[in-house]
Amino acid sequence: MKRINSKKGQLTLGDAPSVVLIVGLLFLVMATIALVSDKFGDAILSEETLTVTNETAGWVNQTNYTVDYAGELGFTSFSVVELFNLSSDTLVPLANITQYPDGKFVSADFYYNSTNVSVTYTFTHTPETEAYDATDALQTEISNNTSIAGIVLTISLIGIVLSILIGVFMGVTRRSSRV
Repeated sequence: MKRINSKKGQLTLGDAPSVVLIVGLLFLVMATIALVSDKFGDAILSEETLTVTNETAGWVNQTNYTVDYAGELGFTSFSVVELFNLSSDTLVPLANITQYPDGKFVSADFYYNSTNVSVTYTFTHTPETEAYDATDALQTEISNNTSIAGIVLTISLIGIVLSILIGVFMGVTRRSSRV
């Protein structure tokens, strides 16, 4: 039996299952890697509690002050231990401040309007490790390339449909020219 389509690079109807299978396997591998790296990345993290003593350049007034370590991964359990007003050489009573879990504190009391404060605080965080950074980078790459995989699948399916239509059209024109 003679093939209707003998041009290199064109897909035939018989190629369609192979292309769909390859693209499907690509998606399956990407999803498996994403799932494993997500679970592995979370499993390798461990919390630790730190105390920062005498962090300076802070302030206590009506504006929120955010401590330096507030941006750490897994920052939780924030608690101010001591506030020392360096301008007046006095301790600021902790009852006069409002603390927030995200590492901020504020005072509504004008008496403590100081821009020269030393703060001691504790917090819990999750230190980043090389293994965590590697799995995080892998997850980022997979999420960035997932849309590309969708584009590849769409283009492949369009290629299959066009190849089939061209093959059918060429077959119909060849048959009609023989008659």
